[in-house]
Amino acid sequence: MQFIRRLEPFQNVATTGHFVLTSKLVLGNVIERVILELGGTSLTKAMITNIVVRLNGKVVFGPISATILDLIQRYSLLVNDAARLTIDFTEPVSRAMQGQLMGAIHTNAAGVTDFTIEGDITGATAPTLVAYAMLRSPASMTPERGFDPATLPLIRALIPTTVTETAAGEFQHDLNYGSRGDSLIKRVYISSTILTAFKVRKDSLDIYEGVSTALAGYVEAEYGRDDQTNLYVWDPLVDGNQSDAIVTRDGNRESVFQFLFTASGAGVHTVFTDVYTTLGRL
Repeated sequence: MQFIRRLEPFQNVATTGHFVLTSKLVLGNVIERVILELGGTSLTKAMITNIVVRLNGKVVFGPISATILDLIQRYSLLVNDAARLTIDFTEPVSRAMQGQLMGAIHTNAAGVTDFTIEGDITGATAPTLVAYAMLRSPASMTPERGFDPATLPLIRALIPTTVTETAAGEFQHDLNYGSRGDSLIKRVYISSTILTAFKVRKDSLDIYEGVSTALAGYVEAEYGRDDQTNLYVWDPLVDGNQSDAIVTRDGNRESVFQFLFTASGAGVHTVFTDVYTTLGRL
């Protein structure tokens, strides 16, 4: 069963400052999504400069600006609402319920005893911020319903990397996909005004070969995604099949990845690796 709960109030929602919400209401449930409602005299997504989700004190999502998070959500789900923003742990357009809920935070299976959302506001006027959680009973994710107990501890994590280019050309950079190197890569989001193409090699094999921004957007649109300006997406799950997530460890050996960025000039790429992982692997 799925249900929606209004969460505890945020603390310190101010004109400029750091807000925090630590929720006990979500514990014992499966957390699918958290929807933030922005209100007050003036509070826009551009004024929320950082959002972070912590589980048991560990950062698993972000830091990410509300503006970039909004673009990521619009890429997948097409919804553009100035007063609402979703922190999503699910895959709503998956082809199966089991795939849709992979990455949702099963607080019992993942060992979560503390769930915190925090962030920063700059330049608002008498702002208000309210959170609603879309939750699910753990009883709806049993083997009898087709769920594999081994996947229940998996969570969706969104891990940032800042990449700096000093000139035009193709350059290789490392991306963070978990300190233990044992995650499944769902997507890579690149917020950039200078990126013209992206390439991925796994163990010396090109698996995504120099795809231009125009071609990436075209392929994604064919699968119902909404290409966003200055947001490049490498999307192994573009067809909604979780089995296409990229494995980062084959047996006991960690795979070797090469991420190659083609830039039109100097500048910065703000990159987010979207993965399935566990708390212990981050």
